[in-house]
Amino acid sequence: MTPPNPTRALVLGGGGVTGIAWEVGLLAGLLDEGIDLRTADTVIGTSAGSFVGTSFTSGTDWEALFADQARVADHEPAVRTDPAVYEGWAEAFRSGAGAPEAVGAGFGRVARKFGANVSPRTRQAVVRARLRTEQWPATMRVAVTDADTGRLELLGPEAGIAIETATAASGAVPGIWPSVHFGGREWIDAGMVSAANALLAAGHDRIVVVAPMPEGHAGIPSAQDDVARLSESAQTVLATPDATSRAAIGPNPYDPARAKPAADAGRQQGRALAPAVGAVWAY
Repeated sequence: MTPPNPTRALVLGGGGVTGIAWEVGLLAGLLDEGIDLRTADTVIGTSAGSFVGTSFTSGTDWEALFADQARVADHEPAVRTDPAVYEGWAEAFRSGAGAPEAVGAGFGRVARKFGANVSPRTRQAVVRARLRTEQWPATMRVAVTDADTGRLELLGPEAGIAIETATAASGAVPGIWPSVHFGGREWIDAGMVSAANALLAAGHDRIVVVAPMPEGHAGIPSAQDDVARLSESAQTVLATPDATSRAAIGPNPYDPARAKPAADAGRQQGRALAPAVGAVWAY
């Protein structure tokens, strides 16, 4: 039985530069068809999704942001990752043996071992270019991971830190972007263990999950698995890249040259998904 005033959550997962672009396109396609997910009671963003969600809930001109995906290379460096960093990521999953916090702590060790391959000043410029506000939107929540304990935490406006700091932490990919320090702790990307963290939306009645990288790894459930659990007590819909979107996104989620194709494919897919999303969202 649907409650008289169901609560609604939008979950936006991680996926690098191309994930940002695809999510921007997907939300634009939904808007084209009259589906406005900004009416969510809660928007939960992880990594790429934290940037998209902050812009989305702050009243950003979405057509302008969509158009900007053609110029992402102007402010996003083309990131190349040392193969040893990838091996460190794999070891975090192996040593964590399917326990999320143990895996997260493993990624914290990667962050300390390899540092970052871009400077803090470059990272700050990238974060500022991605965001369209300095204010923390009331409905926005940002997922971050404690680098020492591996614990996933959800930050809101009451956290007392700038939205720029929170989103930088949420997307601080170990070995690529610098980790972020606040509250006497070190924070890293919240999407390294689960790229979507869909279960953070538990307790809402209607849930839309947008997951550019839905796969599970080494005992960590996929976005599909998490949404299946949420579906036991909520109406849900999961959006993941279709074949056209996967081809547009390409193999490197940090390639800014792929942003425009990813955004275009996301918009096309968003239009196609509008009936399914609208059926869950409307009441």
